[in-house]
Amino acid sequence: MNKIYLTLLYIVLANAAALAQTAGEVLQQVIDTYNDSKGITADYTMTYDRNTDHGTIAMEGDKFRILSTDLKCWYDGKTQWAYSSMTEEVNITEPTQEELQMSNPYAAIVAFKNSSDVSMVTTQQGNYMLSLIPQTADSDVRLIQLFVGTTSYQIEKAVFVMADNSQYTVVVENYTTGKKFDKNTFKYDPKQVPTGAQVVDLR
Repeated sequence: MNKIYLTLLYIVLANAAALAQTAGEVLQQVIDTYNDSKGITADYTMTYDRNTDHGTIAMEGDKFRILSTDLKCWYDGKTQWAYSSMTEEVNITEPTQEELQMSNPYAAIVAFKNSSDVSMVTTQQGNYMLSLIPQTADSDVRLIQLFVGTTSYQIEKAVFVMADNSQYTVVVENYTTGKKFDKNTFKYDPKQVPTGAQVVDLR
């Protein structure tokens, strides 16, 4: 459930102005912009397997919190607590970098930045579309597409195509930077999940 979701958008030809920066330079600018933003909050819409879910996400460095109807997830930089409405369980794990990138698109960038072939075009909407193809043959991810604002360098949409050809997308809106979070923001809050939800420690 803590995967990032939807169908691929149409790819259009790049124009010369957009390619004044290389794909690698734009990707690094996205990372630098996120790091400079300190704490952020945003609303998102996830689409996966013909299902749609809406929620909010808070991020600071490698920490994040996701709250939606289907999924509630906290990650404090080491431990992840993930509640799924399908299982009605809270699973406690210490996720790998590859597992984290399915929850946080910025974690995906860091995880795949140096191990992917990266290319870039511009879309008819005027933003950058970065395509990352992991070089490792056994990767669960076959393709990552990041739609990035050409002036903000913020991710507006992220699309994942998995090895089994399933597709996941998250659309980001109301992106706010400079947020300051309480120290417990990224730790499990039992008040956010239904009473009686079973907690399963998988560490």
